[in-house]
Amino acid sequence: MWKRWELWVFIAVLLLSACSNGGSSKSDKAVDRDSGSSHSEAKMDSSTNEESQNTKSNKSKEEQQMKNQRKVIYHADIEITVDNLQPSMEAVRKTLENTGGYMVESNTSTGEKGYESGVMVVRVPMKSFRLFLDDVRSLSKGTPHENVRGEDVTEEYVDLSSRLKAKQQVRERLEAFMKEAQKTEDLLKISADLAAVQEEIEQVEGRLNFLKNQSDYSTVTIQFEVKNLKAQELQTEGLNTWAKTKVLFMDTVNFLMSAISLIVVSLLGLAPIWLIVAIVLYVWWLKRKKEQKKKPESPTSLT
Repeated sequence: MWKRWELWVFIAVLLLSACSNGGSSKSDKAVDRDSGSSHSEAKMDSSTNEESQNTKSNKSKEEQQMKNQRKVIYHADIEITVDNLQPSMEAVRKTLENTGGYMVESNTSTGEKGYESGVMVVRVPMKSFRLFLDDVRSLSKGTPHENVRGEDVTEEYVDLSSRLKAKQQVRERLEAFMKEAQKTEDLLKISADLAAVQEEIEQVEGRLNFLKNQSDYSTVTIQFEVKNLKAQELQTEGLNTWAKTKVLFMDTVNFLMSAISLIVVSLLGLAPIWLIVAIVLYVWWLKRKKEQKKKPESPTSLT
């Protein structure tokens, strides 16, 4: 009997110890599960924050890139009044060379009453655009007339850049397909598509280069106006009586010399005609004289 009772006690102790171990393992697993859940949540929060920061960083980079790629085409028209045309235009040329610009067109003209004018069309780097206009204004003797206008082509430039990248990727794929193609029909089809894509790429590149050049170099048209003050001096000198007298005397002498020259030329040049006329008149005079001698005397004269 006693041995059986000990056996039942031993079994009960084993069951209690097993239950306690199971409860502790469950609690440990729960703790581990809770810690793992909190760790994963921390990871998710960290990744979310990092993604948010990356998004903000990418957005700021895009905005900065857009700002750096901003393309504005500037045109300026300015009219200035100067005392001397050529020195003023030469000063503008030197300023243009110092700023790294270049000349497109230059011409001068002289109008009525001694007025002179000139026009210069130049291209100036964008970084020196304002400085160049200030230098041109300083040459004017009065208030210059100025008109500056700008055209923002940033959106078109960015759109064309994206289109160019897409077309280049299409060209790369077509080139890869051409290397793998074995049939002649496939080669011809891919070659035609590749030629069309290449033409579109060249057109986009040409437009991009044009926009870049127009935005990198601003166009400035300068009109020079010169009022020649010597015109009044010439009018004052024209009132000199002695000068007028000499001019009139020389005109009269020239007229007389021309008249005498005309008479001499007429006499000598028409000498044969004058000789014939003289002979005809002489013959006519002799004939008339003979006729008068042959006439009978009238009865009145006899008595």
